[in-house]
Amino acid sequence: MKRQQLPLLLMLIAGAITSITVYMRGLGLKTMLIALLAALVAFYFLGSIIVSILDGFDRRNAIMKLSEEGEVIDKTDFDSIDEFVENEVEEESSEDEENDESR
Repeated sequence: MKRQQLPLLLMLIAGAITSITVYMRGLGLKTMLIALLAALVAFYFLGSIIVSILDGFDRRNAIMKLSEEGEVIDKTDFDSIDEFVENEVEEESSEDEENDESR
């Protein structure tokens, strides 16, 4: 599953649970819609925060991997090397796949 879909998935699951819960309690339509809207917005933002945290972990892991290989990386350049890190990670993963296929 792609991480970009995580906020949407959390939002939909929370919406379904909220809708079922409010319906079972027999609350009015206006209350149901307000609760549903609040749950959808809250869980969308929660999912977005989780995705950004996971992406940050991936960036740090890629930077640590590059620094272990002997390349010097200045800490102030974290944002400027995002594109470089992504390319390096893609190259490494394609090399790993090629190595796995040759075995």
